[in-house]
Amino acid sequence: MSNEERAFLHLPRYPAYICLLEVCWLLGLKLHQGKILVARGLIKPAGKRRRRKGWLFVTASILELADDREWLDKSRDALSSHWEEARARKKSKRKQADQVTPG
Repeated sequence: MSNEERAFLHLPRYPAYICLLEVCWLLGLKLHQGKILVARGLIKPAGKRRRRKGWLFVTASILELADDREWLDKSRDALSSHWEEARARKKSKRKQADQVTPG
C-alpha cells in the first residue's frame, strides 16, 4: 500500500468526486481491474468524459457498491470472464499463426 493510498483511505471524509485510481483503492482493486469494470459498465463515471481528462466518479455511489454483495459478485464474475476471454483470444491467435506458418 502506497503512502498516497494510505493517506486517502484514512481521510475523515472523502471528496464528492474521485478519480478511477481512488475508486480502485476504495474497492480493493488494481487500476487495470477498475478499467475493465468501467468498460463493462459495472462502474459508471459521473457526467461525460472530457478530452485529456480522466473519469470522475461519485464517491457515495462507489461506497454503496462496496457494500452491495450482489454487485461484488458480478464484478468478480466480470473480471474472471474478461481474463477467460482474453486467454481464449490469445489461444485462437496462436492456432491461426500455427496454421499460416509453412512447416
